[in-house]
Amino acid sequence: MEVLEALDTWQAYSHPELSECKPEELFSTGFAAQYRFLHKDIWERIVRLNGTILSLETLREFPFHLVYAPGNMEFWRLVFSNFYEVTCLNLHGLSGDAGNDVHSIPSFKKTIVSAQWIDPRAKELLLETLKERRFDSDVRAVAGRVTALRNNRIAHRLIDKENGGFKGDKVGVTLKELRALFNAVHAQFGAVSFGSAYVTLAGDMMPGRVQGKPARSCLDGVLDSVLRGSGIVNQPERHGQWWSDLRKCRSPEELRVMNELRQRVGLPEA
Repeated sequence: MEVLEALDTWQAYSHPELSECKPEELFSTGFAAQYRFLHKDIWERIVRLNGTILSLETLREFPFHLVYAPGNMEFWRLVFSNFYEVTCLNLHGLSGDAGNDVHSIPSFKKTIVSAQWIDPRAKELLLETLKERRFDSDVRAVAGRVTALRNNRIAHRLIDKENGGFKGDKVGVTLKELRALFNAVHAQFGAVSFGSAYVTLAGDMMPGRVQGKPARSCLDGVLDSVLRGSGIVNQPERHGQWWSDLRKCRSPEELRVMNELRQRVGLPEA
């Protein structure tokens, strides 16, 4: 629901006037074609990254601790850790990668600003929009830690020769911070997106409504299936005629949680 209402987290757009101008109206034909090629690459990476972070947020909210014993959910631990590392790698690639040949948001901005604009006023609108969407100090700090994670622990494993441990062992970034950095990157991508607003969630992850209710993704369906097969949700069905007696042994909080989960998968309150 939060994503559904927060349009700027899944729709990227520039200044209203620039959003109505096709690249060919802003640049020469040659650069407009190059712009479209470079923009499409970043757009695809943004879509993948947004979907990955949304998946992590969905998994974070799921009550795995009620469904599995501590050692019985290794697959989900791998999914979360791998998605987390991919998020760090791709965020760094978009916002902090360095080198003469990298294609990132900063390099793309420089390429666009240095191009020959047909209308100088349109260029001024872009510069104003980019200024408004600069990273603040908190986002810059998160970006720095993401780069440190990428360089020291994910893409490489660097030894700290002074203490014998590994570099960056104490560096951490929360999922909330990754979302904040992504939102800032997303806003800058929007600033350099011309001719339209660009949707940045794909397929069934794109927010919508079905019969007045938020649409559900295939991940929601998978997690619902996990719940339907879990002991906590199926207590009444598993215990049958003894459930009424066993129910008296459950605390009000246990019953509340159980019934919330049953309601999620379409089972009646028990």
